[in-house]
Amino acid sequence: MTQVPKMTSRERLFAAVTMQTLPDQVPCVPLLMTRGIREGGITVDQALRDGEASAHAKIKALKKFGGDVIIPGTDLFTPVECVEGCELDYLPYAQPSLVKHPTPTKEAFYRYKEKYLREGFKPSERVLQIQRARTMIARRKDTHAMPTPVGGPITRAQLMTGSSEFLSYISDDPDYAKEVTELALDIVKNVCRMMFEAGIDVCNILDPFNSSDILPPDTYREFGLPYQKRLFAYIKEIGGIGFTHTCTFTQPIWRDIANNGCFNFNGDMYPGMDHAKRAIGGQISLMGTLSPFSTFMHGWTTDVANKVKKLAAEVGYNGGLIVMPGCDIDWTIPDENLKAMIETCASIKYPMDVAALGDLSNVYLAGHPKHPGKRAPSTAGDTDVAEAKTHHKELTPQQEVNEKLVEAIMEYDGDKAIEWVKKGLERGMTAQDIVFDGLSLGMKVVGDMYERNERFVTDMLKAAKTMDKAMPILTPLLEQAGGDGGPTGTVVVGLVRGNTQDIGKNLVCLMLKANGFKVIDLGKNVKPEQFIESAEKENAVAIGMSVMTNSSTVYVEKVKELLDKAGKGDKYLLMCGGAAANKGVADKMGVKYGLDANAAVSLVKDHLQAAA
Repeated sequence: MTQVPKMTSRERLFAAVTMQTLPDQVPCVPLLMTRGIREGGITVDQALRDGEASAHAKIKALKKFGGDVIIPGTDLFTPVECVEGCELDYLPYAQPSLVKHPTPTKEAFYRYKEKYLREGFKPSERVLQIQRARTMIARRKDTHAMPTPVGGPITRAQLMTGSSEFLSYISDDPDYAKEVTELALDIVKNVCRMMFEAGIDVCNILDPFNSSDILPPDTYREFGLPYQKRLFAYIKEIGGIGFTHTCTFTQPIWRDIANNGCFNFNGDMYPGMDHAKRAIGGQISLMGTLSPFSTFMHGWTTDVANKVKKLAAEVGYNGGLIVMPGCDIDWTIPDENLKAMIETCASIKYPMDVAALGDLSNVYLAGHPKHPGKRAPSTAGDTDVAEAKTHHKELTPQQEVNEKLVEAIMEYDGDKAIEWVKKGLERGMTAQDIVFDGLSLGMKVVGDMYERNERFVTDMLKAAKTMDKAMPILTPLLEQAGGDGGPTGTVVVGLVRGNTQDIGKNLVCLMLKANGFKVIDLGKNVKPEQFIESAEKENAVAIGMSVMTNSSTVYVEKVKELLDKAGKGDKYLLMCGGAAANKGVADKMGVKYGLDANAAVSLVKDHLQAAA
């Protein structure tokens, strides 16, 4: 076979993106955003405030590792940072963390909207610094493509109000949710315009809130997709190129993404990039999808190389593939693993000799149905719902109450929940029985279905609201039975410093509340001292810490260290979960690991039972 003539990195990337011709080799985007800054000898917080220093760091990273792009910018927060009232915590070794939503109430939103319509868009200082960084690396544009991350419209909207609040608006006040997204879209357009005016080639629109792990596909099609289409039409109109990034489980909306007007889709692509290739790979180029954690953080160079080869064989055999981590990589990712990805990509030439890549049948990619880290979506659906409703030929009065309460939770029927709580009390049931054998069982069923991708975060919130409607009847009775802290105690929960994705943490809070625990939700970007202060103040039985990046595990260790130093190392159950956590990491830190929200509940229950 005659090999494709050698190309520059820039030519290679756009050959793969447009799919009009084969690239000379498999293109590689090593995603050196925060990780790229490390090579400049400065921290991320310094780089975010100094475009020139950031540019020098990115140039050094390019020289050290290679790859086909150089990326000004580090994260998706630039549009929301342009909203007055937004507050970010700039961290030394990770992306910034949002600590204050700029429009958490309708009153705050309308005040800002009125001012925005009167005074127009005003860029943040950091947007200006990204422009400055682009100017510093302009000479690289002859040989390398220059993309930059920009948060997408609905992702911006929920960062303006708060994620749980925005999900509630989608359900209870959809017109207002669309009004917030409309303004968010205009802000995103302005940020993209400034990036293209500065000479950026591509705006990669990071829109993780559209994931089917969060929004049901029909909800995405109403509240996310129309705004994406308008954004990509605008980007095309001003002569730019747009990519789409959406994380985790996206299979139900692949065809929508392929038709939203972008040139490339990138992300984790659960349940497998090979599946995405078969579904939409003829329409749009694909970029990804090596796990930042199981592959880059915890794998060996041979693991990285084999997974790159597998992607090439299954996804890139006829072009249209750019290899990239599925999401931003941690500050601590080993040099050798980055080099293994880049060098392996460079070694695979076009036309591709797939057979020469070797036997890859036992190489598993994170997120694939064969991979133990993620279940394949069940097709059982309504069958499981029916089976979850306990059927008996002759129900006892208590069994009937519990069955109807499970149905109420699964049907999101608050009035029905209230009706059957009252009937349960009339029939002599205790408040504890009603909570744990009825309402909580319904929440567990919905939670289990969520874990199987059969229901969504919006469904979890609606189920929790249903339970909340009935709880005012039961709470006084529970407090009488169990004291001021309730029957089972208090749990302090929070997302540690350097982390921004709080959907998982919110689910843990929901499930703990559903099981009768009092929950103190400290929110995002929580310092070690705050966990301990809150636990002491509330006389908590457990502290739950959500960790989404490896560099943030140090804050979990710090909580344990501070408690040990104070002689209180055994006073609380310490548990952690999240994308960067696993049992090995937790054991090393001396804390318990919870795989999901249900596991967190079990850990606290087991702890209390052992202490009894």
